[in-house]
Amino acid sequence: MRKNNEVSIVQKIKEHFLFHFFSQQFKEIYLTAVDANAKIKVQFYLFFPFLVASLLTGAIAYGYYEVFKYLEQLSVLMFRQNPLSIFIVTPASFLVSWWLVVTFAPFSKGSGIPQVMASIELADTKKDYLVDYFVNLKIIIVKLLSSFVKVLGGGVLGREGPTIQIASSVFIVIYKFLPSWWPQVAKRNTLIAGAASGLAAAFNTPLGGLIFAIEELSKYHVKHYQTTLFMAVIVAGLTAQGFGGSYLYLGYPKLLQDNWDIVHIVILVALLSGYFGSKMGDIIFKVLSFILEVKSKTKMIQIILLSGLAVALSIYLFGEDVMGSGKELMQKLLYEEDKTIAWYIPFVRIFNTMATFSIGGAGGIFAPSLSSGAAVGALVAQYFHILGEHANLLILVGMTSFLTGITRAPFTAAIIVFEMTDRHSAIFFLLIAAIFANLISSLVSERSFYENLKDNYIEDATKLSVSK
Repeated sequence: MRKNNEVSIVQKIKEHFLFHFFSQQFKEIYLTAVDANAKIKVQFYLFFPFLVASLLTGAIAYGYYEVFKYLEQLSVLMFRQNPLSIFIVTPASFLVSWWLVVTFAPFSKGSGIPQVMASIELADTKKDYLVDYFVNLKIIIVKLLSSFVKVLGGGVLGREGPTIQIASSVFIVIYKFLPSWWPQVAKRNTLIAGAASGLAAAFNTPLGGLIFAIEELSKYHVKHYQTTLFMAVIVAGLTAQGFGGSYLYLGYPKLLQDNWDIVHIVILVALLSGYFGSKMGDIIFKVLSFILEVKSKTKMIQIILLSGLAVALSIYLFGEDVMGSGKELMQKLLYEEDKTIAWYIPFVRIFNTMATFSIGGAGGIFAPSLSSGAAVGALVAQYFHILGEHANLLILVGMTSFLTGITRAPFTAAIIVFEMTDRHSAIFFLLIAAIFANLISSLVSERSFYENLKDNYIEDATKLSVSK
């Protein structure tokens, strides 16, 4: 009887409206907690590959920087000890760099940015299978070795573009290792995050990496990949800083707070540098198109050796300012009181960049563009007898404008130079310069250098896939 009474009481409580109310509330809280836990688990699975890839990217970018810097310094040391050796070392390095690429990874040539752009365009489409040509494990190895050999020979190249292709390859390699049950990650998002983290780690410019991804690489709304993109850039950048410490690529050059009295010279430097940058890209593209028609290996070797000899002769005649990435030249112009520069330096550096890039092999064009622009800015400052901090502004404007001319990414160029120097007083002048440089560049060529190369790479990869 007592037991029946207890059951009756329990039943009445369960039937009471307050019990139903609180029961429903607790049920909703429980389901929400379960759902939230599931979402957290899914988010973890989505982010984990990006975390691993970003850590690897930061570590590789730092290692690449250290080895590249060492070899660049070694090339200068060899030249100082025996200037005539450059006539053997440079042609030989160009030839070996080219051979590594054509033998083991043909799509590792050049800077790597057009290849990444092609991969992003093709990813998650019917031609998705072509992405494997542009980003893979072999690309990473050959890209590193080929650019190392070329910089050792005094070639005018950078490591920033190659770092972008290497980073995208790292992200794709991790992406391919994921088991079938793993939550799906869009390949396009993976590529964009990889490229942005590569640039951020190479220059220590996280904002530049983000802007580059949005302005140059992405053709759809940033909201679709913003979280993974931000995380990749932050982790890769912090990893590189963890190895090399917090630093600015070009330090803290002195600038005046008020520079409006030379704004007309700023615009002149922007127009000149933008024109030269765009024209250089146009010429390189035409030379590359000509070289594609060369079917004879013997003739190709002759072209490479002649290019190497031409660069060697310029180094022998004009010295260290026309070899390597140009970072030393930029620092010298920004920090030494005597900013005098020979009138021919910008033009010889432009020629050497074209000769180094056009013959094949791996090597970027970001740093050479920045140093050529710095030389143009310094030359204009010298012509108008502009000294000190005002001259520094013109040098930074030249860097921004030349990079804009070659990439057609004005905001990326301005933000990268801004982050390299942490000069807040220059930001508006850099943006103004980038806009004018972009305008003059559009008169030289409707499409950017990278866009033209991207289309060529897609065409080459398509032909190669059909032949197989």
